[in-house]
Amino acid sequence: MKIATEKVGDSLRIRIGPRVNWLVAMSAFLVILILCGVGIAPAYDGLKSAIRKGGSLGGYILGIIACSVLVLVIVYGLLDNLFGSETITVSPSELRIQWLVCGIVRSQRDLPNSTVETLRYERWPGPRGAGMQNGIRFDCCGETITFAQNLSENESYELVEQMRQVYPFPIPDPPEEESSPAVTHW
Repeated sequence: MKIATEKVGDSLRIRIGPRVNWLVAMSAFLVILILCGVGIAPAYDGLKSAIRKGGSLGGYILGIIACSVLVLVIVYGLLDNLFGSETITVSPSELRIQWLVCGIVRSQRDLPNSTVETLRYERWPGPRGAGMQNGIRFDCCGETITFAQNLSENESYELVEQMRQVYPFPIPDPPEEESSPAVTHW
């Protein structure tokens, strides 16, 4: 995974991505080819035949629209996989998280630094069958926000430290070592 950091005045800009999963990319490409060959092409041929014969057009048009929408959704997912990235900008007063596809902002969160609580690396169970996921998380106004997903643990801790050099975000206390009940203090 490519991570680039740059200082811009008193701010830090971190660019993460793209996170390419080649198995997903190839699968999406094959599904697009199948949808075009099995769905759109026959529906288009049927539409041309119905126009010539004066038959009903509704079913063919609906089939073309449905397959086209599926293809567009899969193409968007493919572009997100191949060209999706994140930009995190930390200034002394604000944290901005942007998710981009092909350089176009897909979504953006701007948060005052004072509302960011317990900035941390975390692992959590993903959706059914997805296994464990990881990333950097923090709590903000009763909501848990996640970014920099799928970074390694070391990269995540390094990223948190770089962010804390710009603003002292609160981090969770390290777990305390518990002594064994069999051990007594002399």
